[in-house]
Amino acid sequence: MDRLDEMRRAFDAAPDPHDLHVDGGTREDNESEARCLMPVPDVLPAPNFRHPAFGMPSRTWTYRDPAGGVLGHIARYDPQEGRKEFLPLTVWVENSKARWRWKSWPRPRPLYGLDRLAGQPNASVIVAEGEKAADAAQRVFPNSVVITSPGGSKAAKAADWTPLKGRPVMIWPDADAPGHAYAVDVERELAAIGAGTVTIIDAMAVAAVLPSGETRTPPEGWDAADGLDVDGWQPVDLAALVLQHVQRAEPAPSFISFGHFTMNSDGLVAEVTKGRGENATVEDVWISAPFEVIGRARDPHGFGWARWLRWRDPDGRRHEHAVADAALHGDMGVLAADLASRGLVVSRASRGMLFDYLNRVRVKARVTTVNRTGWHLIGERRVFVLPDAVIGQPETETVILTGATAAPYARRGTLQDWREGVGRLSAGHGRLVLAVATAFAGPLVDLVGGEGGGVNLYGQSSRGKTTALKAAASVWGRGASDPGFVRSWRATANAQEATAVIVTDTLLCLDEIGVAEGRDAAAAVYQLASGVGKGRSARDGSIRAPMTWRVLTLSTGEMPMAAKIAEDRQRRAYAGQAVRLLDVPADAGRGFGLFDGPGPEGDPALLAEALQKAARTAYGEAGPAFVRALMDLGQEEARSLVVSLVEDFVAEHAPADADGQIRRAAARLGLIAAAGELARSFNIVPWEEGEAEAAAARALADWIGSRGGTEPAEVREAIGQVRRFFEAHGEARFEPTDETDARPVLNRAGWRRGHGDARVWLVPPETWKTEVCSGLDPVATARILAEHGMLKRDKGKFQRPERTPAGQLRVYVVTAAVFDGGSDAS
Repeated sequence: MDRLDEMRRAFDAAPDPHDLHVDGGTREDNESEARCLMPVPDVLPAPNFRHPAFGMPSRTWTYRDPAGGVLGHIARYDPQEGRKEFLPLTVWVENSKARWRWKSWPRPRPLYGLDRLAGQPNASVIVAEGEKAADAAQRVFPNSVVITSPGGSKAAKAADWTPLKGRPVMIWPDADAPGHAYAVDVERELAAIGAGTVTIIDAMAVAAVLPSGETRTPPEGWDAADGLDVDGWQPVDLAALVLQHVQRAEPAPSFISFGHFTMNSDGLVAEVTKGRGENATVEDVWISAPFEVIGRARDPHGFGWARWLRWRDPDGRRHEHAVADAALHGDMGVLAADLASRGLVVSRASRGMLFDYLNRVRVKARVTTVNRTGWHLIGERRVFVLPDAVIGQPETETVILTGATAAPYARRGTLQDWREGVGRLSAGHGRLVLAVATAFAGPLVDLVGGEGGGVNLYGQSSRGKTTALKAAASVWGRGASDPGFVRSWRATANAQEATAVIVTDTLLCLDEIGVAEGRDAAAAVYQLASGVGKGRSARDGSIRAPMTWRVLTLSTGEMPMAAKIAEDRQRRAYAGQAVRLLDVPADAGRGFGLFDGPGPEGDPALLAEALQKAARTAYGEAGPAFVRALMDLGQEEARSLVVSLVEDFVAEHAPADADGQIRRAAARLGLIAAAGELARSFNIVPWEEGEAEAAAARALADWIGSRGGTEPAEVREAIGQVRRFFEAHGEARFEPTDETDARPVLNRAGWRRGHGDARVWLVPPETWKTEVCSGLDPVATARILAEHGMLKRDKGKFQRPERTPAGQLRVYVVTAAVFDGGSDAS
């Protein structure tokens, strides 16, 4: 037996002066019944780290639980030059006594850094290899949480990785073969527990670069500690280098072979017998390049069954594609051509064998395909789908978004980077807070059963509107356009539908409403808010299911939405359109355009530049972090909280005499306010408490002011249209009844009599219906004018008998009060 092992066993068996009696045990407790005590009781004396063989440790690390309680220690010993020993020291209960032992935790073992992980629920996570490397990596990425697993590079499978469920993780292995193996094991464990996006640092590439910029052969086993303490890297510079060498993690291919088919890295091959009898030979026939069958796919309703395939094209790019079961009963050439166009090389002579393989392959895994982003109910579990991640991914199901090749989502930097950039720069500026809060409100719409809609920030150019739009866009993607998350209003109805589908439950950013045609803008406002696309026919003449979506829209333009719609042959903006896309002046009224102040540099232009730069350099992390925080809160609790916040907002900020339209607008802005306040409480934005609510309340007041008051839009529209008619034709087309020398009236619309405030206009019923009330309900319009003292009634009826040059007629009698202020919709 090795001398070192003898010394370890002797020390482990020796009595420990720090034993602690534990009630509840029996004298029959033995080694097999010993249990690890976690956390360590405070009354237990501190451990003695002196080892009988190795002496005092050169370094120790303490493992803690999420609440900060001590779980045990790892001690490093350096008995000889170049030799290292890492020993765990934990507390075990044996024979009713608790004692420190040189023994590791039972499986699954705790992670190093659980207390920091719990304290920063929205921070990105980095997994390093070993405690020393983890501490060094924490200095490199101070805004992240760096953890590791105990036991070295071969013990990743023994750790409990479940605390990382749903969180984005970056793996930083050592620069050697064991480090690569450790990264692979960690990636597989993270995939098994449903972690968020997993990336891996190319440690060899990072280790090959020196601070001077020179390159070298990577030192064996190089890690973050070597970079800081040996090479002399500054943490910020090493962080920048590391981020240049990060790539998405991808597990090793899982090929399926069966019967006479063999699939490996060389491709799909079939054993084929040629000839007969003694002349028969068995040959391998190559069918196609290699591909994986990930699982059997179908939509959430059990339709559209398919085989989901994955492969790499000749340039190394990865492709995923669903081969419909129906296609396996069609033209072999069409299917083979489709796969070939996507980079899967298929033998022309063996296409039939490819069909046979796909028809017969069996795979247990299931894939649910969805055609839009956002919330979906998979079984009994709600998940949030994005092109590059599924937040809340079911353990027994893979959810994949289809048809999102042009999705604008992207990620760069960390959540803390975004918080210190866009989040910090937007604080204190109401319109910016409103815009960014709108980006967070998207996931809340379905949660509370709300409707689509949005905000249109309008005003003169160079007021900061596009800056606000880009800041909001950075919540979900790159805060820019071409490419970026910001889209243009100049698009066809079909394109708008497709865009709405891929930003469902997030944010639709549309810049410059002025470039859209008035008719297209009018249709888009209704369409985007309704959430249902046009009905279309399939090739067989049946009706295809229309596309659906839920979006909040943030729009900008130099003119209000209502004015844009009016460009189309003087078309009016109806009340439903006005309350769906709320026209809010972009100018904050402080003398700094959209901003409430000049910014830290004292120049609004520099503040706008800083915001736009921040939106291009750190983006795409805040939105997913917000959704994860909602899920952690719990669906019912989150829904109840949001509903309460919205109701409180409407009760406090909607005017007491507000009609239904005002309350709808207040509810939408209340939802935006709730999103902003939740983002603050989740520590995603560094705003003051109540700042988002104040920004939304101010926007509501400005919207009410810009629309002309709290009356229903239909009332203002009706009065405004009648007023405009009499402003234009009150003299020229109405024949006076009390002037003997009046000129003849051409194209007469009625008669007038009296002067000043006593003047009235007599309008025949048909003229009232076809001209004065064109496009309006004539009876409803008469009622509105009568209620405002602008139309004389006759015993409850809207028409009165009056003597005219054409005889005694029943007419509408409009008074001079129609020109009074208060309901100007022009």
